[in-house]
Amino acid sequence: MASDQVTFGIYAVEKNGYAELRCDKCESVTRLKELTRQFKAQGYKVLSNGR
Repeated sequence: MASDQVTFGIYAVEKNGYAELRCDKCESVTRLKELTRQFKAQGYKVLSNGR
């Protein structure tokens, strides 16, 4: 359901069985990859919609 709200971007991050819903909309693939790397560096699993 959360993935429907964000057509291009990050809609959730998960860590240690805890999921946090987000609404990070991105304008470019580069920005999406940048945000994904930032969250993964912190140990999160990233759930996103891309093109």
